Order: sequence, then structure tokens, then C-alpha cells
Amino acid sequence: MAAAANFAWVNRSSMTFLTRQAFAKQFNSTPDDLDMHVIYHVSHNIAKIEEHIIDGRPKQLLVHRKGATRAFPPHHPLIPVDYQLTG
Repeated sequence: MAAAANFAWVNRSSMTFLTRQAFAKQFNSTPDDLDMHVIYHVSHNIAKIEEHIIDGRPKQLLVHRKGATRAFPPHHPLIPVDYQLTG
């Protein structure tokens, strides 16, 4: 699963690079001058160890969300500071 996740990351990075180059060529500029950058990178289609409450007790589980990522509400402690207001 780790190899597949790494392959997907490289694939997305390659697509980002090629897209930036195409826009730079089309607009006769540079990707940096066009301010083209990835806003947020997240892996999906992988399993992660998460803590969930089962029968009233916290338990470590291996969770797979097909084509989705874990979502948290605003102000959740596991959300980075930049995303605290929106979740």
C-alpha cells in the first residue's frame, strides 16, 4: 500500500509540473510568476490507523475510505491551525 501511495504522489506531482509548464508556455510566463502552486495535498485510497470509540472505549483501527479522506469539523484538535475555522 505504501508503494501505491508513493506512486500516486509522484503521479500527482508530475501532473502538477506538466500543468504548470503548459500554462507558462501558453501565457509566455513562468509558473512562479503565474503563482501556480498546490494548495493542499492529501492522499486517498489508503488505509490509516485511527482511534475510534468502540463499546465506550478508544480503540486503534485500520480504516480504509475508498476515494475519500477523513473529515473533521471546525476546531478539531487534529486539524492544522490554518484550517481550524472551516474544518
